[in-house]
Amino acid sequence: MRSFESLYYKLFSIPKPKVMVSLSVSIAILLSLIQFKILLLWLAIFFTSVLGIKLVKLKFELKRISFLAIFISVLTTPSLLLKGNVAATSFILFLTYYFCSEKKFPALSLGFVPYILVDASVQTAVLLAISLALTLIYLRILDITVGKVNIRDFVESFVLFWLTSDARYMETFLSRYSEDFEGRVRCLSLDGYRIISTDFHPGPFRNVGGARMVEILSNPNGVYLHSPTSHTRNPVNSDEVRKIAASLRCSDEILKPLKPFRVEGENFEVFCMPFDKLKIMFVSGKRRIDDFVMHSDNIVIDCHNAHENDYDPNMEDIEEISRLVKIAEEKGSDPVEEFKFAVVKMRAESESICGYVSAVLMNCDGESYAIVIFDSNNIDLVFRKHVEKLFRDIGYTAIVTSTDNHAKTGIRARQSYRPAGGCEEDWKIAEMLVNKCRNVSLSSGEWRYGESRVRIKVMGEKLLKDAEVAAQSRATFLIANFLGFAVLVYLLSVIGWWATLML
Repeated sequence: MRSFESLYYKLFSIPKPKVMVSLSVSIAILLSLIQFKILLLWLAIFFTSVLGIKLVKLKFELKRISFLAIFISVLTTPSLLLKGNVAATSFILFLTYYFCSEKKFPALSLGFVPYILVDASVQTAVLLAISLALTLIYLRILDITVGKVNIRDFVESFVLFWLTSDARYMETFLSRYSEDFEGRVRCLSLDGYRIISTDFHPGPFRNVGGARMVEILSNPNGVYLHSPTSHTRNPVNSDEVRKIAASLRCSDEILKPLKPFRVEGENFEVFCMPFDKLKIMFVSGKRRIDDFVMHSDNIVIDCHNAHENDYDPNMEDIEEISRLVKIAEEKGSDPVEEFKFAVVKMRAESESICGYVSAVLMNCDGESYAIVIFDSNNIDLVFRKHVEKLFRDIGYTAIVTSTDNHAKTGIRARQSYRPAGGCEEDWKIAEMLVNKCRNVSLSSGEWRYGESRVRIKVMGEKLLKDAEVAAQSRATFLIANFLGFAVLVYLLSVIGWWATLML
């Protein structure tokens, strides 16, 4: 999955529209003092791209058009200073128009226009023909399949999604290579307030597929808890997420609470909320935790509450978690004579928090507990301990958990997700939540439970593995080909003039 996410961090970011346009125009004017054709090329690319929005559905707006115009103009400048041809950068422009437009091959034709407008010569026409031939060859090289993944298909889908944030581009790609998976959808309710967990995973990123799962299932009066699962179980599109939501059953049977308890290991701990018919077991990492997969007839929650970069649980970690869960499953507990609860939920958003924070406050025969949920992708361990202390100060033992929501993953170029606590605003949000919980009155309530199974399309293990192999085995070769073809066209633009001169 990291190969998908890493694409975001490698993409460039550009300034705000007004700044970008002003900067682009200013640089073009300055370069025109050296070579006037540069200003003409800038104007030609700018207005051709504007027309491209209508003609070939180029997915650019003013900021990106300004960037493209000055980027190509600056790259072309050395060629013109060496008496080369203006079409030196045509290979790059052809591919930019191709991948950033819906109408692919008409977009290639559009790439001819700026260069012909600036220099309608035989030499330009010949160079453009060579550049087009190399572009078609490169697209053919890209059209390779590694396992299930067609690289050209992926790049076309991803670039359009990145430019527009329209999830349909990526969801169409993922649906094409998806697998069927049947999983459980589980729901507990407390007087209408829903606590939901599923066998599916809230990814892959931004607004694509399962990354909207937490948002859809949590609204308007619920929270989502992350189960033992992985990115292989990401729903591939919003329709699949809606199937999950439609299957929710929250009131099939009444549950009677038993007294909570804790089981501790070397690296993990399990907080168990037992009922007469099932148990909910919250798995926390003492130092680190991330996606793990295991099966239980009870409800296991991966609290996702101790972030560590590039951590994947190994077999020893999963064996320890499984052992602790089994101990909790077999351990008995006494009935709760008096149960009271209250729910506090507040809308919140930061660079790491996606939509809300919430606390389910409970009192079981005088013992006070708080299930604290951050709608985020994991939680910084120092921040988690701070939240636990804040709740301890107002009389609650806190079980802090995250939803593992990937809606913020790759939201901006060069930015990975941040765990809760990763920005200053999160600490203020935590204090606001505690202050709201401080004087809340608890009242009696009834637990109800429902469970269903639903079969949907998910990304699957093969797609993720093939994507990883494709990124590792083909990326360097494809990048080298791109640079090689771009440099070849550039050199031909310069060599052509000098060869003519010598003849």
